Amino acid sequence: MRPDASMSLLSDLASEAMEPEYRTTTSPRRSRLVMSLALLMVAALLALAAISTTRSRSEMADEKEDLLSRIAAERQHRDDLTARASELDAENSQLRQDAVADPSVRADLQETELAAGAIAVSGPGVRARVNDAEKTPNGSRVIYDSDLTRLVNGMWQAGAEAVAINGHRITTLTPIRSAGSAITVDYVSLSPPYVLEAIGDPARLQARFARTSAAVWWQYLHDNYGITYELQTVSSDLKLPADPAMTLRYTKS
Repeated sequence: MRPDASMSLLSDLASEAMEPEYRTTTSPRRSRLVMSLALLMVAALLALAAISTTRSRSEMADEKEDLLSRIAAERQHRDDLTARASELDAENSQLRQDAVADPSVRADLQETELAAGAIAVSGPGVRARVNDAEKTPNGSRVIYDSDLTRLVNGMWQAGAEAVAINGHRITTLTPIRSAGSAITVDYVSLSPPYVLEAIGDPARLQARFARTSAAVWWQYLHDNYGITYELQTVSSDLKLPADPAMTLRYTKS
């Protein structure tokens, strides 16, 4: 064998010592670099998602705060208009009284206005405070509009001269209805607790109310469903506003 041939054989053996697969495999350093870049991209995407979520929550919180502020402002505006309407009703009532010269006719007019809820009144009476019990899925521990209607009718039956719920005067034209989960009085949504005030002789009003079916019903709700029901006499003056919805419908000359 020629020396150059043996040298060629040794060169071939050295070059073929590594398997072909090893020669085509990516370098470990390159693999780590690719993995690092991939992790960096994932981290960047997660950071962007977190920033976007935080910004979205902040914007939603600002919108909610703005909406709540606008609702509060509108409610205050409504209350101011209601108070102003009550003042104007009182002025109109006084003008009607001044226009009637006969004392007996004036007394009849005042009594009629009192019964109709056209004027604000004050005096001693009773105060009933009622509230929902702990909420349950079937809603059996909440107060319904029919429950408040029974309470109002019981007060009329006991001899109340004037009645109001949460500051809203109750008359024969005042609807008490349910609107979704809320109870409306004269189309104004109320939130519990509900406070009913009735003007009349305190002791007599409380004693006579205790003998009505309304008192029995409310005691049943209290004993069996845990609904709050408290009735107390008030010797100081209760102040009940006029019915703001009271308007002139008929006239006769």
